[in-house]
Amino acid sequence: MSVRRRISRIIASRRNAVEPGDPISALGESQRRQEENLDRARRSVADLAAVRHRVDTLARQAAADLEACNREAERAVANNNDDAARSALRRALEIQKRLETLTRQRDDVDQQFRSLESDLYRLETSLQENAVRYESLRAQHGATQAALDVRGAVSSSAGNSMETARAAREAEQEARRLRHLQAAQDELAWSDPTSGKLEEAFGELEAREAAEQELRQLKGRVQGNRPGSA
Repeated sequence: MSVRRRISRIIASRRNAVEPGDPISALGESQRRQEENLDRARRSVADLAAVRHRVDTLARQAAADLEACNREAERAVANNNDDAARSALRRALEIQKRLETLTRQRDDVDQQFRSLESDLYRLETSLQENAVRYESLRAQHGATQAALDVRGAVSSSAGNSMETARAAREAEQEARRLRHLQAAQDELAWSDPTSGKLEEAFGELEAREAAEQELRQLKGRVQGNRPGSA
């Protein structure tokens, strides 16, 4: 077989391979199937118990009928009625056979019932142990998954913190750069005679001087109008 054909077969087998499932889900599915088997076993035991009850009832009835036939035969013999005695004895023999059959059936059913009860007990015990193991494994799986999620969140948070710190440093650097740029522009504006800063400052000084002059004139007029100031 050529190498190319081998590689093609390997690739095809990998494509057709069944992906492994979640082991916890598989365990839960197995637990569910065992519970279904337990339910069926319980129904079987209940059905067999009903059969045993019916067989036991029939056997008790046959025993009572047998006793009645024997008493009837005894009374017939006491009354010197051989025909009635024979008839009662024939019925007694038939009932005796039926009773023996029912007794064997009851013994067989009892044996089956005890065996099923033992199997049912083992199944219930095993299912309880498996249920505890399943819950424990599921809790461990959940705790492990939660720990992985927390570690992932911590790692992501650490990465985000580093990004935030770097962005904060860049923002501080940009703020300092803008402050330096503004200070330099202000310094250039005051040193440049063509800048509006100087003109604005001179205008403010002139306005302040005019206001002071108006204030002095107002004070002079107010004092001249006072009585006795002539």
